Amino acid sequence: MGTLKGFASPFGPPPATRPHSLRSASPCLVLPGALGALLVASCATPAWPGPSAVSAATRTAADDDDLWALAPAEAELLVWADMAQLRESAWTKAALGKTDSEERAARAAARGFDEVDDVDRLLYATVPPLREGASILVAQGRMDRERLSAAFRRQHPQTTASDYRGVGVLAEAEEAIAFLTQRTVLSGPLVAVRAAIDCGFGLARSAANESWLSALQAMLREGRGPSRRLPAMAAAVRVSPTMRGQLEAEMGEGGTLEQVGARLDLGRDLDVAMVGLVPTHQQATDLAARVSAVLREQRNRPLVLILGLQPILDGVRLAARENRVEARLSIPEDQRAEIADRMALVAQQIARRRASIAGKGEGAVEGSTR
Repeated sequence: MGTLKGFASPFGPPPATRPHSLRSASPCLVLPGALGALLVASCATPAWPGPSAVSAATRTAADDDDLWALAPAEAELLVWADMAQLRESAWTKAALGKTDSEERAARAAARGFDEVDDVDRLLYATVPPLREGASILVAQGRMDRERLSAAFRRQHPQTTASDYRGVGVLAEAEEAIAFLTQRTVLSGPLVAVRAAIDCGFGLARSAANESWLSALQAMLREGRGPSRRLPAMAAAVRVSPTMRGQLEAEMGEGGTLEQVGARLDLGRDLDVAMVGLVPTHQQATDLAARVSAVLREQRNRPLVLILGLQPILDGVRLAARENRVEARLSIPEDQRAEIADRMALVAQQIARRRASIAGKGEGAVEGSTR
């Protein structure tokens, strides 16, 4: 099966069933269905918290204050979400409530925690340089070690327990979970879990130390003033040759992209910012024109028409600046009720689709993606 194998990918179908596909590693597959609705309603452009400095000194205990700093430096795609903020925001709480209650309860029983109520922050990262298809999921919140351990052992009968740098690890073959702290759990291939533990102890460079990530974060923060409020969601991609080829094959675009970053802020207004970096200004101009054409085409798609999402697509503002394409979307507070209703409707559709897939059985899903 894929890298995270059901339990280790508690927020959707296993992203690693197609290791290098941006589509299969989409945030919509990692986050709960209601959050996938938010991505759709925001033109699929999430957001991220700014990377924080990580001490190079070895620590006596793991530091889990910044989940971004737990992703290995080799990470290529990263998705971060502030679940506590999403639960509380008037923009998103109705959509989160549309998750099918029976399906959600079943997942909670199988995985040892509830993906919406028990998780406050999460980070998902693909790390293919560590191992083909490798990814790491970091969940922080109210983590019950006994429930999590029992859930993992039920799905992995040959589980063995060990310590790595004093951190408890459960593993069967290449699949593992680790209890980094009382509130933070890591899951993924054993090599990725150990790499994340090394980051937590300051023994290895993390994504938070990478200059490309810091540069993207600074670009997306431009024009936002001195506010230090964390965004509700975040994403960053360092486009590898494999990813670039996949983008071109699946979308006919992306051949010049080098990096992509985005952030979503939920205050009184809903604000989305996205930036894509390419080698030259001319390539940025060309890409902005092509994306504009794609948005015009998308607004006439049946699902967009049914859900009434045309105003959102029409509100996206694109510009080419130096060697980057910038996209901005701002929805004012007076439109919140209408947009929140649309998000909830999309969440219902996603929940139904997930239930349909679950009804066909995991084997059917695996067989279709191999």
